[in-house]
Amino acid sequence: MRTIVNVATGKTTIDRDWTAPEPTAEQVADQLAQYRAAASMSRRAFAILAMKEKWITPAEAKAWAPGNALPEVVTTSIFANYKTDEDRVEAEINASTQTVIHRNDELLIMLMAVKEVTPEQMDAHFSIPINTGNQNRTQ
Repeated sequence: MRTIVNVATGKTTIDRDWTAPEPTAEQVADQLAQYRAAASMSRRAFAILAMKEKWITPAEAKAWAPGNALPEVVTTSIFANYKTDEDRVEAEINASTQTVIHRNDELLIMLMAVKEVTPEQMDAHFSIPINTGNQNRTQ
């Protein structure tokens, strides 16, 4: 369905038979990438999520939410993925002072690998629509 407005007369017509064309696979992938680039949540919300998903313990969540300590999975991921002490310290400082967790954050991608979380599962946690096609969409 779409609404058509005649700019000369201001008359509105509703075309109930029109449906938006289905997006191409490339358009869907581009839209998903945009959603992921924009998605974020607070460190507090992510600590609670991580605890509920059993990625970290309740004690780790309580320490991580205010930025007092990093969970073991975070420090393990940092140690495994950063080769120099300087890079590891920088990553730990970034992780402990970051107040917003972005969906595309490098550390989050590492945690997903360690905890075997699929991109689609993480998308759901960040409220990213899994299917970005036109199902049930009107224009």
